[in-house]
Amino acid sequence: MSILLRGATVLTMDPALGDLPLGDVRIEDGRIAAVGADLERMPGDELINAQGMMLLPGLIDTHTHMWQGPLKGLGAAQWGMADYHRTIFSLRERLTAEDMHDAAFATGVEMLDNGITTVLDFCHNVMSPAHAARSLDAHRRTGQRVLFCYGMLGSFETLAADHVWRLEQVRGLAREMAGAGDDARVRLGMALGSLEYAGMALFEAEVATGRELGLPMSFHQNVAGQLHEIEAAGLLGPDLLPVHCNPALDAELALLARHGCGISFTPESEVGDGRSTRVIARAHHAGVTPSLGVDVPSRVALDLFSQMRITFWLMRNEEADAERSAGRWPLARYPGVPFIQPRHLLEYVTVNAARAVGLSDTLGRIAPGCIADLLLLRSGAYSPSLGDPAAHVVLQATVGDVDTVIVGGQVHKRAGRLTEVDRADAVAATRRMRERLFA
Repeated sequence: MSILLRGATVLTMDPALGDLPLGDVRIEDGRIAAVGADLERMPGDELINAQGMMLLPGLIDTHTHMWQGPLKGLGAAQWGMADYHRTIFSLRERLTAEDMHDAAFATGVEMLDNGITTVLDFCHNVMSPAHAARSLDAHRRTGQRVLFCYGMLGSFETLAADHVWRLEQVRGLAREMAGAGDDARVRLGMALGSLEYAGMALFEAEVATGRELGLPMSFHQNVAGQLHEIEAAGLLGPDLLPVHCNPALDAELALLARHGCGISFTPESEVGDGRSTRVIARAHHAGVTPSLGVDVPSRVALDLFSQMRITFWLMRNEEADAERSAGRWPLARYPGVPFIQPRHLLEYVTVNAARAVGLSDTLGRIAPGCIADLLLLRSGAYSPSLGDPAAHVVLQATVGDVDTVIVGGQVHKRAGRLTEVDRADAVAATRRMRERLFA
C-alpha cells in the first residue's frame, strides 16, 4: 500500500531536511519512501490532499498510566502525593483484568484521536498475570504504537513474594514477542519498582532481567539521592528512562548525560503534586534528552499539545525569574537568553521521545526509511499563525486541529473521524469499567 501526502507544510524534525513550506511525502509498506516538493504520483498511490495543513511526526508520550484513563476527573482536586495515593493509587487492587482491558482500550483510542501515535504505558497495576495479558489484548486492538512497560510494583504487602511470578511472566512475554522488530505496534518493556518501595535488591534483579532480555526500562525517580544510589550499584545505562527526577542534583544529571539517559517530564503532574519544575531546563542544559508525558489521566487531559505549551511557559518563567533575580529588568535579549524555544518542545515529543522508547533511528522524524507515523494538523479556523510553524504547533494548536493520523502507513483518522476503531466503543469501555468499579 502506498500513500502520497501532497502540499503540506512539512516539519520533518530531521536536521538534514528541515521544514518544507510546500512539501510531499510518499509512504510505501509502512515506511517513508520519499520527502520533497512535487513528488511524482506513482500508480497505486492513494492521494491525500494536505494543502493548508501541517504534516509532522506522530506525537510520542513517554510516561502515562493508561489504566487511569476512565478515572478522568477523579483526581482533579488532589493536593500532593498523599491525596493521589488515597484517591487514585488505592484503587489498583479493586481493578479486575477486564477493567484493565477496557481502560487500556479507551485510553489508547482517545490518545490516538488526539494525535498521540506512540505511548509508553507505564502499567504499574499488574496485580495478576491476567491484568497484563488483557492490557496487551487491548493495545493490539487500538492500532496505537505502544511500549508496554510491565509494572513490577504490586501490592506492598506481597511485593517480594509476587516478584517471582512477575519476572516469570515478563520472560514469557519476551519470548512470545521476540523478533517483532521496530515496526511492531506493541513492544515489551519494564516499569521497574520504585526504589523507595522495592528496595535495591529487587530493583537490581529487575534491571538484570531487563538487560538479559534486551528490554527498555523506566522508573519513577521521586526521592532525593536515588540516582547516585543507582549509579553506585553500577546500574545506570541508556536503557533506563527515569521519570520526574525533580530532586536530582546537577551532579546526578551529569551522570545521566554521561550514560546517555533521557528523562521523562510530566509538567501538569509535577505542578499538581507541588514538585519543583526546574529539573527539565537543568536536564536540557546538562545534555540529558528531555521528553514529555501525560502521566495521570485521572486528573490531566490526554493531550500532548497542552503538555508542550505548559512546559514552554514554565521554562520561560524560570528564565525570566533568573533574570529578575540578577537585576536584569526589564528583560533584554543577549546571547543564549532566552534559551528555550518552541521548537525544542516539539523535539521533546518527537525525536527525543523516539530515543526514550528505543526507536531513535526509525521514529520521530519524517525522513526516508523512517516508520510512517504521521500527523496532519489543520492550521485553525482563523488561518495559521505567522512565523515558525513549530511555534504554531506548540503554542496555537489543539487536539481539535488533528485532521489525519497515520500509524505504520495505515490511516487511523481521516478528516477528523477515526477509521479503524469507533469512539463509541471507547466510551462504552469507560462506562463498563466505571460501573464495575463504583457500582
